[in-house]
Amino acid sequence: MKNNVTLYFITLEPIEQRYTKQWYFYWKKEFSKYIKNVIYIDGNYNDDKITNGKFLDINKTNIYKAQQVEKLGNMFNENKIKDNDIFIFCDGWHFGITALKYMLQLNNIKSKIYGYFHAGSYDPYDFLNQAGMKKWAQYNESGWMHALDGIFVATKFHKELILENLNILYYEKFNKNKIKVVGFPMDWELEIKTRINKINKKADLIVFPHRLDKEKNPQQFDELKKEFQQYNFIKTLEVTKNKYEYYNLMNKAKICFSASNQETFGIGTVEALMMNVIPLVPNRLSYIELYDRSFIYNNIKEAKIKLKYFMNNYYSKSLQNKIKRNKKKIIKSSLNSIKKMSEVMLQ
Repeated sequence: MKNNVTLYFITLEPIEQRYTKQWYFYWKKEFSKYIKNVIYIDGNYNDDKITNGKFLDINKTNIYKAQQVEKLGNMFNENKIKDNDIFIFCDGWHFGITALKYMLQLNNIKSKIYGYFHAGSYDPYDFLNQAGMKKWAQYNESGWMHALDGIFVATKFHKELILENLNILYYEKFNKNKIKVVGFPMDWELEIKTRINKINKKADLIVFPHRLDKEKNPQQFDELKKEFQQYNFIKTLEVTKNKYEYYNLMNKAKICFSASNQETFGIGTVEALMMNVIPLVPNRLSYIELYDRSFIYNNIKEAKIKLKYFMNNYYSKSLQNKIKRNKKKIIKSSLNSIKKMSEVMLQ
């Protein structure tokens, strides 16, 4: 049933290399099932080229966000924002939260603001922390957490990461139940099936799906490659230029390997699983709550043992059933994600 309120949807710039282009259309479509009026607040983003940065352009993203704030300011100026309107930031790491809360409170408008968080300086391995930004960014993040009426994250691990590493509890009484674990919103099967070619048999291929940054530990992938020269090892970012190429390479693989130290959800390994690729992942981070225990290793020695077993027994009934069950679990969580957020926002 649709609720007769207006949801202002502060978007992420739609970048083909990331999930954000997929999100751009999916979120509005799904929220429209529960909320009658869904309005995009966009910036201007005319190309997918990342000139400065790894997974987003550090300059263009601030231009995009500033344009969104300008649009919000003009809407207040034109008296378009009303009591009971709802705002959601697709990325809670957004200085627009400060501006929006300022305008709502000083205009005495009773609206609620929500944010979906992906990462922040509170994560010791996040690029913000590594760049030395925690010294000041933690105060912004803490302020946003207090300003928001609800905070959404994909995993329990991410919620615990925030509560353990960001000193929000010490500034004033903070209701930690305001942080809701809602999964990662995506129709995985629809997004992937429309882009992959049918294959008859998997190759003896192991892929590394991450950025080649130090928190992702690509050197451990190289170590495996030296030992298992009978198999093909490929780092996806070295050979693919877009999602179509990435998905079709991934679709040929039997194993997707991760040794990451930083992952609040882990899209690369989830996408792999959706293509019946076994995620071989470390016993840490969000991986623990997402994957079958058989797919998790405790150390590199165990990773080598499991890699060999998975390659030799990939088509076994036991492994195929585990892949199927694990896929079903994540698909169900993702498809219910926006419903969960809508229920929270409409309370």
